[in-house]
Amino acid sequence: MRARAILLIATANVLGGVSYLGQKLAGLGLPDATVVAGRNLVALLCLGAWMWFGGLSFAKWSRRDWFRAVLLGTAGYGLPMLLGAIGVRHAPSGNGAILILLEPGAILVLCWLLLKERLGSGQILGVLLGLIGGTIVVLGERGLEGLGDLVRGDYMGGNLILALHGILWGLYTPVSKPLADKHDPVAITFASVLFSLVLLVPWSLTEVDEWRAGPQLWPAIGWTLGLGVLITFASTVMWLAALKHLAASHVAVFIFLQPIVGVLVGTLALDEPFSLQVLWGALVIALGVLISLLWPGRRS
Repeated sequence: MRARAILLIATANVLGGVSYLGQKLAGLGLPDATVVAGRNLVALLCLGAWMWFGGLSFAKWSRRDWFRAVLLGTAGYGLPMLLGAIGVRHAPSGNGAILILLEPGAILVLCWLLLKERLGSGQILGVLLGLIGGTIVVLGERGLEGLGDLVRGDYMGGNLILALHGILWGLYTPVSKPLADKHDPVAITFASVLFSLVLLVPWSLTEVDEWRAGPQLWPAIGWTLGLGVLITFASTVMWLAALKHLAASHVAVFIFLQPIVGVLVGTLALDEPFSLQVLWGALVIALGVLISLLWPGRRS
């Protein structure tokens, strides 16, 4: 079951890496918030159908479980999506790609604080290597010069929002872990997506003036449907299914697979540049994942 869970969480993060391409292409014909709200509505329909035909219900959910679901859907899912879109309006998108790397570290800290999970030295080392490798992948040929935008005064407000967005994504895994231990992952995903729409739908309605027909509209709708089915629905269910058999802190290092996949997919589909630095960063991330899995170390 542990091997299956590792396969599920790795696959979920590979799909997460593909989502950057899908979001970018969908954004050519639809505003960003509309795409995000749309993909979540599509996922909600898929989840509702699965629950209906699978005979799933919320009958055994306690009041505390519902409180966690509300927190998960708003602070751990909907809000970071919202902050990510706001942040890149006030800072370069590359800064968002760097600051999202705060998520794995946030997962470790929050698992220690909220779940009292003990962290192994190998886990911590694996995440540190992942952070280094992920930064190398994101910066590419810009090298250390790309870090300069993180400290520029005119980007400071946007960078702070993007940093908070990365930290809040780190809340999702430790908050969902107690639910994943007791309930079906489809039901948990349905509840979290439902509550996220409280934030996402009003946000998308602010873009009504940008809804226009055009040659890019139908491809954008297609990409939005794909994001809803493959990422918001399938990837999230895989994530929660893996959490049933893994400690929440073990998930952190796998998130660094996303920037690698994102760069590779961008290179293949959009002819975006691929540098030697990306390869070196991928090797460092792979080393971090292996250390975290094979040599977790003594838990302090």
